[in-house]
Amino acid sequence: MEAFISKGSADPQTYLEYEVGPNNVTFNAFIYNPSRVRQEGAQMDQAFISDPLGDGFKTVTRLDKLAGTWTTESQIPLALFNGEDSTGSVWRMNFFRTITSAEEFPEQKLCGWRNTGEANFHVTPAFGTIRFV
Repeated sequence: MEAFISKGSADPQTYLEYEVGPNNVTFNAFIYNPSRVRQEGAQMDQAFISDPLGDGFKTVTRLDKLAGTWTTESQIPLALFNGEDSTGSVWRMNFFRTITSAEEFPEQKLCGWRNTGEANFHVTPAFGTIRFV
């Protein structure tokens, strides 16, 4: 599962990319995407979060091999976004999942909350809007 998170209402150039897999391994980085669409040949960079546990990330994943399912509960610290209280704030987010298996490889099934229409999740105009209450 991949989550892309940015504080504010604009299509972001910089956002958090947070990934977690069925084995509870995470990827945490801030992405710099000035084209906002991961345009071919355009600059794109990332700044890895080197100590996610020390920074307050918490992730617990439960894998049920018999049922063929897994669930994850994650906590991401608001302080990463210069915020303590999200009440009333607007954020841009998107959530994705790439599904592969030995039977399907090399084909991939892509799904997302706000689909980008291509095999590219780094399309910030497709990010949805979240308002915290």
